[in-house]
Amino acid sequence: MASKFDSAIKHNIAERRLALKITQSDMAARLGMDRNAYRNIEVGKTAIVHEKLDAIADILGVSAESLLLGFNPLDLDSDPRLEDFKKEYSLRSEEAQEGSKKEITRLKAEIYDLKEKVSLLQQSLEDKAEIIKFLKNKKK
Repeated sequence: MASKFDSAIKHNIAERRLALKITQSDMAARLGMDRNAYRNIEVGKTAIVHEKLDAIADILGVSAESLLLGFNPLDLDSDPRLEDFKKEYSLRSEEAQEGSKKEITRLKAEIYDLKEKVSLLQQSLEDKAEIIKFLKNKKK
């Protein structure tokens, strides 16, 4: 019985074969098997063995990994999209850092202002305490 993994692979094989307009009979002939045996691979009745997967991938002009994953893995060193992504990430990272620095500067200024206000309020309380003390002494 075929595994769920084989089920995904057979779907990818059938999709690629149809895209290339290759018949099941032609695939079977190229693989050295009869059409029913090949059909059983595509419908998931037969587990795919490694040798057949490589041969199928060769016929379909893709890698075995592409059939396993359902997409062609990227060659990260040569994909221009990776460089674009790196540049975009770097730019956004720099913008975020700059924004953070500005926010930190703003918050430090706000903290300084609040400390000044607290100091003025403390001084005001001390002044009021002295006035109250003076008035109490004056009544006596």
